[in-house]
Amino acid sequence: MRKYMRAGMFAVLGAVAMMLAIGGSSAVAGDKDKDEKVPTISEIMLKGHKGTDAYIAKIKTAAKDEKWDDAKEFAKTLAFFGENLGKNKPPKGEEKSWATLTKKYAESTKMVLKGVEDKDAKVVNKGLGAINCGECHKAHK
Repeated sequence: MRKYMRAGMFAVLGAVAMMLAIGGSSAVAGDKDKDEKVPTISEIMLKGHKGTDAYIAKIKTAAKDEKWDDAKEFAKTLAFFGENLGKNKPPKGEEKSWATLTKKYAESTKMVLKGVEDKDAKVVNKGLGAINCGECHKAHK
């Protein structure tokens, strides 16, 4: 009887170890997916653009005050948004227009990041000024 109990206990422990291994690997895969997740248009607009707490506002203020370390993280995220906006489907409008406008947006956000990295407020402001919200909203919102 003891022999069967030991075998059963090892089987249970083996099953638990297998579940932990599978669960652990899916958690790692989940983290990777989270990092590579394409942000939605709404997420990009809300976090990047809307209000005084948006990345654009924070970057502008930090650049004006020459707080480059503060601006850098926001500029990195804004550039990430720029790289990914075009991967979304627009609510309306032509695909060709969407591709053109999101490419311009990506270039502008890269310019902002470059300006922050170079500690050049003129380049930051030029990049921010090149972001044309109205043009894109008119065609695609």
